[in-house]
Amino acid sequence: MSLLNVSEFSIKTIRIIFLYVIFITNLYSQNSTINGTVKDSKTGKPLVGANVFLKATSLGTATSSDGTYQISNLGPGEYILQSSYIGYVTKEVEIKITSRQAVKIDFELDYNTIQGEAIEVTAQAKGQMDAINKQLKAKSIKNIISSDKIQELPDANAAEAVSRVPGVSIKREGGEGNKVVIRGLSPKYNKITVNGANLASTGYNDRSTDISMISQYMLDEIEVVKAGTPDLEADVLGGTVNFKLKKAPPGLHGNLITQNIYNGLERANEDYKVVLGLSNRFYGNKFGILADLDKEKRNRGSHNIYANYTNMPAHLNTINPLRFTNLSLRHNIRMNSRLNSLVVLDYQLENGFLSYSSLASSITKNVNEYTNSYVLDGDRAVQYRTGDKQNTISIVNEIWKVEKSITENFKVDLFNTFSVSATGDTSKAFDFILDNAFIENDVSKKNLDVIQGLTKKDTSAIYFSDYGYQEFKSKEKERSFGGNLEYRFNWRNQISGKFKIGYKRRMKSRVFDMDFESASFIGGDPSDQAMRDSVFSSFEWLSGISSGSSRIPYQFWMDSDYSDKYFLNGQFDLGPVANISKMNEIFSFIRKNFRSARYPRDIIHSYDATGSLIYDYAGEEEYNAIYLMADANIGEKLNIVTGLRNEKNETIYQSYHGMRSLVSGWSTAGSDTISYHTRKNSFMLPSLFIKYSPTDWISLRYAKTNTLTRPDYSAIIPLYNIDGMSRTVVYRNPFLEAGRSNNNDYVLSFVNNYLGLLSISYFMKTISGMIFNSGRRVVSNPSEYGLPGFTHFYMIEDYKTNNPYDVLLNGFEIDYQTRFWYLPKLLRGLVFNCNYTRTSSKVKYPRTIIDHEIIFEPYLQVTVSNLDTFYVDRLLDQPKDIINYSIGYDYLGFSGRLSMNYISNIFSGTNFWPELRQDTDAYQRYDLSLKQKLPVKGLELFFNVNNIFEEVDVKRLRGFNLYDPALSYSYYQYLNDQMKTNRSALEVLEDVPRSQRAKSVEEHYGRTIDLGFRYLF
Repeated sequence: MSLLNVSEFSIKTIRIIFLYVIFITNLYSQNSTINGTVKDSKTGKPLVGANVFLKATSLGTATSSDGTYQISNLGPGEYILQSSYIGYVTKEVEIKITSRQAVKIDFELDYNTIQGEAIEVTAQAKGQMDAINKQLKAKSIKNIISSDKIQELPDANAAEAVSRVPGVSIKREGGEGNKVVIRGLSPKYNKITVNGANLASTGYNDRSTDISMISQYMLDEIEVVKAGTPDLEADVLGGTVNFKLKKAPPGLHGNLITQNIYNGLERANEDYKVVLGLSNRFYGNKFGILADLDKEKRNRGSHNIYANYTNMPAHLNTINPLRFTNLSLRHNIRMNSRLNSLVVLDYQLENGFLSYSSLASSITKNVNEYTNSYVLDGDRAVQYRTGDKQNTISIVNEIWKVEKSITENFKVDLFNTFSVSATGDTSKAFDFILDNAFIENDVSKKNLDVIQGLTKKDTSAIYFSDYGYQEFKSKEKERSFGGNLEYRFNWRNQISGKFKIGYKRRMKSRVFDMDFESASFIGGDPSDQAMRDSVFSSFEWLSGISSGSSRIPYQFWMDSDYSDKYFLNGQFDLGPVANISKMNEIFSFIRKNFRSARYPRDIIHSYDATGSLIYDYAGEEEYNAIYLMADANIGEKLNIVTGLRNEKNETIYQSYHGMRSLVSGWSTAGSDTISYHTRKNSFMLPSLFIKYSPTDWISLRYAKTNTLTRPDYSAIIPLYNIDGMSRTVVYRNPFLEAGRSNNNDYVLSFVNNYLGLLSISYFMKTISGMIFNSGRRVVSNPSEYGLPGFTHFYMIEDYKTNNPYDVLLNGFEIDYQTRFWYLPKLLRGLVFNCNYTRTSSKVKYPRTIIDHEIIFEPYLQVTVSNLDTFYVDRLLDQPKDIINYSIGYDYLGFSGRLSMNYISNIFSGTNFWPELRQDTDAYQRYDLSLKQKLPVKGLELFFNVNNIFEEVDVKRLRGFNLYDPALSYSYYQYLNDQMKTNRSALEVLEDVPRSQRAKSVEEHYGRTIDLGFRYLF
């Protein structure tokens, strides 16, 4: 029986069981209900996630977002109804139920008291309690950041806020978080949702989503789901980050935030942030409207040092020494402009609601790049590059949802969502060259400050070489719709819960386009000279250059206003740099007047119809899922959730087949063939969740889930492009399969009003079919790859494959949250949060070695074959250790929080050669947030300091610079001797102190300081 038939058979069987259980439980169904609200007795605000249950039964629930609850299917009898909320005094009410009775009971809970003295709930304590209560009541395994905590943290965006959660690290750009790594799994293995609806991915090639544009001020809550129940999508390996949007509370409310930002790296204070929000409810609080607008401009520049190395001549079965080939300094002046808007409408129906939300977020990153590159071998030149980049990311997410209880037992919800993302990058690079740049012959053994001292200072010898232009665009649209039907049951008050069945359909379209251009300003070709002469005569500031000149001195292009005064605190010189405005004028003039059609050969090598065309692709995906789930409470202490999810996915992608021309080096659009490839798959994904609470302060959880990872978009396009001269093939693998993960989670939690929450989690994942690059590969059988027969023994440069070896991942998380309400009065405002995560993984990375064999008889011939092997390392982007802690303090109108985030070194780059694999250094960052209420009601002054100690991001190769005076050649001999033992290259390389490894990138961000006002009414 095929997998598809098995799926259909299983679904039908479960449907029959589902209907049978409904029939049986209806025989015992009762019609009485209890409903009401749970609120804070002092403030009247709803307590979300409060526990309400009938003692000595299995019947209970948690309050919803408005503090309401309902318990159905009660039989006649006497009960004790209890309401509890961490941090508050538990209350009980005795009730008597008769047949077909509706009872309304509201609870007003008091915050903890000490010997009758009322204790005030501080803002930070409230945020912590909200998160603890929701986390403990959740069916899935998740961590929660409450609205109050989000507002208190000094984070630049939503990604930074998520990094405070156990097991989560983030990737940064310009010192600001943009993508999320969960339990050591890269961003493309995680899902980003808003109110449960997918955000369209923003990656050009993979399924990751940049969330740097999303403002934390739009959010009511952040959930990080690490083990999802069957009603959640399963194409996620690490976890799902769900952003819950704000909605209108009762009454008229508004907020205004104005913020000025100081950037310590650039000594600049012109940055700002403005947030404006307004909400109200009408028609007896049934209809709510909320609108928010967030606009920000922020300097996210960086100062970088880059080093390039070579290991050639390189040999297998050894650790090859490295030597410098290039050193670079770069100043990135990056201005980020962020815009967020949010509109939320909701209408309270009888026993339900109708809602609509629209979130629009965008970020534009304008970057001026100034780079000095010192070529230490070969040409022995210095390249001065001035670059102009712009990156734009925008996302629109719309959700329509209706939820309605049809009867006391049945509830239905329907949804329709739409998400679109557009990502674009344009970059121009203008290169200037200084030949024979050094006053000594050999500078490869020198460090950077010495090399700068040996560089000639003659700007008249620097000439304009060329420019290059690149453009990348992608657009993704995703629409989904579906619904869930929920049936609540109760069997003799001892077994109760609900059955759910649901369906989801998702359609996705995706387009990617890449363009290249370049133009040379040197060379003797007459057409090149005609272009140059036209440029000289068209710009007044170039009028001093005579016609026929081929090497134009730098002084005509220089930017005299640029200063490197603060670059790396004056440690190194940078520049001279070109005037970007002038360079853009030249670029626009050449594009307009010198297209290739005007000349017999390409003046501008425009590759849109040639080289870049082969990487363009478009495609569609259709996803259908159905699930069945049972959620049962057995007595007071045991809860079991189990179910089965069936996901079917069909992809149709188009790209190009073609040959590179022997004349131009690139194929033309006319000789390329558009090719289509369709992939279909179906998966049955069972899951089981068990929660057992032997006492009211101990909770044990176990979750067994099965999840998926689907291939990157660009990995499964039917692309091949053949170069007959070099006998190589640019190739993608449309035959890749989805990977699967078998997950086990164990959680032990201790909670009470004095201890707070102590949670210990252990997780294990076995991932099969994970996709990696195995390197170069010989085409031994062209039909295996869908290639023409003449490509026999051609070489595929970067071959991606499903790993035949399982990836093993495990780790543990410790999370502790507490508040000190029971201490003397001045100390009661203390709040403490800390978590520690330890993760380890074992990956056998595919590694293909090209083997050559010489055969002499009956005639001389050389055969080439693939030797498929592997090397062992941990997962890319996986840190071993993550530590977060924060100490908060509230007193009267003052609130302050000091937080620390530590991430150990991360495996950041794979390579065929062990010495060229890359790690990051450990990263430890401190942030401070202070807030003070002012005499005007609702007005607050806040002060934030991010990256207090100016932590630096560093990446290192695992090899060693051969000429580093700290290392002797005998040490390399020792390493090579160790390689002859049974020790792996990784084990050998880890013997060497990190400080002695070759540093490849060093990126400085500096600190930022925010000062602003917040007005709430």
